Amino acid sequence: MSDPPTVPRIAVIGHTNTGKTSLLRTLLRDERFGEVDDRPSTTSGVSVARLAVGGVPLLDFADTPGLEDSVGMLEWLESDRRPGEDGLDLLRRRLADPACDRGGRFGQEAMALRALLQSDAAFYVIDARDPVRARHRDELTILG
Repeated sequence: MSDPPTVPRIAVIGHTNTGKTSLLRTLLRDERFGEVDDRPSTTSGVSVARLAVGGVPLLDFADTPGLEDSVGMLEWLESDRRPGEDGLDLLRRRLADPACDRGGRFGQEAMALRALLQSDAAFYVIDARDPVRARHRDELTILG
């Protein structure tokens, strides 16, 4: 018996209430996927869904909670950067901090970033109706 095929995983990531779950509902053609609401932080965990065509798996999508406090998280990350440490090592080290536990100050962001680290690529979702803000720049800095 062979293992199920491995397919690329794409993390869908962005600020809260930008339409990440709605995007996935559209791509998956599944209006029952996830919960969509006008209130912030509707998605409270990571949900993975597989896109298959004709029974052939193509992609896995990881729907993530929103990055609620990217400005604070970036400041927190940078406040403890060690000499010579690259961004990926810094992020992995800081994700082990209690502030990144579920219910911790950055618990929501940490769930999204852990999903990103387990993925092959990411879709960064923004609400095109919003002007570019400092939080968008900070989110992109963290994701980079």
